[in-house]
Amino acid sequence: MKRTISAMSGDGVVAHNRRTYIAENVDPTRTHLNIEYCYTPIEEAYHQLFDEAPAAFNEKQKRKDRCIKNYYEKIRDGKQEKTFYEVIFQIGNKDDMGAAGENGELAKDILDKFFHSFLERNPHLHVYSAHLHMDEATPHLHIDFIPFTTGSKRGLSTRVSLKQALADQGITGEGRSLTERDLWVQEEKEALAEIMLEHGIEWEQKGEHKEHLSVLEFKREKRKEELAELEQTIERVQQQQVSIKAVEQIEAKPLPLTSKVAIDKEDYQTLVTAAQKYVVQEKQEGKLKKLLKEAKKTIADLKVKIESLVTELSATKDELAQYKSVRGQLRTKELERENETLHKKIQGYEDVIFHNNLRSYFSRSNGKTISKEDSAYHGNTNR
Repeated sequence: MKRTISAMSGDGVVAHNRRTYIAENVDPTRTHLNIEYCYTPIEEAYHQLFDEAPAAFNEKQKRKDRCIKNYYEKIRDGKQEKTFYEVIFQIGNKDDMGAAGENGELAKDILDKFFHSFLERNPHLHVYSAHLHMDEATPHLHIDFIPFTTGSKRGLSTRVSLKQALADQGITGEGRSLTERDLWVQEEKEALAEIMLEHGIEWEQKGEHKEHLSVLEFKREKRKEELAELEQTIERVQQQQVSIKAVEQIEAKPLPLTSKVAIDKEDYQTLVTAAQKYVVQEKQEGKLKKLLKEAKKTIADLKVKIESLVTELSATKDELAQYKSVRGQLRTKELERENETLHKKIQGYEDVIFHNNLRSYFSRSNGKTISKEDSAYHGNTNR
């Protein structure tokens, strides 16, 4: 079966996540099925993460007004960074993965495994609050985190920064059209899709009419969208060009006793407008053509990378199949050798038993006498 994946930004409302407030869409009889993975008040989380860095920073300051008294309040009252981020992950919808339906527990198991892997993948996202809700229409996972980076040479050595935190994890954006967060969300969706696949569920991307995209393919699709926008802009600019014929039809009338000419006021305005639009148009077309060229080059580069990765993946699959085949053959031979060794040991023990007249000790346990021939017969059946 196929299911969609949702990754939405949340507001991080503690009362909702911890169920100290019960909303109308919550079923209180199912609240006990929710999972609270962790919760620390955000101010306390900031103290745990950042108390040492501001203290070291303040020691170096000669001016008291530059000292940081409360780092959480500084970020909260500032405009550069958010104090925290919340992302909500969900599989399917209430119709195909309803919490009270047959697939509710399956969704819960997948999201539970995803959360624990999320912590491993994101060492620079400090998760201070995480809750899996089973008492609403569809199971979903709230993850609240503080992005941080360490080792900064200027300012605080440890500070809040989503951009730099994701960069520390190897994720770099390419401007406003393709931010670090865009790429990170795509990677997390891929990770969730892998866990879904382990449970027999494929990722369905509704509205896109395409199969699961890798990050490189995602980048390429973004570039295609940019390229289409640029081409539309160029076409729009070209359509706005002033008609050359209108300019050519302007008639200049010579003035007596002078080398100057006169034109009608309406024609003069046409010339002025044409000149202004020409200058603006030249600048726009030059810029757009440059962007268009860069976009085409990026798409070509990404295509080469994807083809290379596909080839590498195919080779890896072949190696894995070959490895499994060789390993199976080695295991079979190993078992045959082990079986032969055990058989020889059993024969040796039987010889000791009968040569030392110890048959009676072994016959008492099962109430019958074992003959040399019986033992030899049983030994042969183990071959």
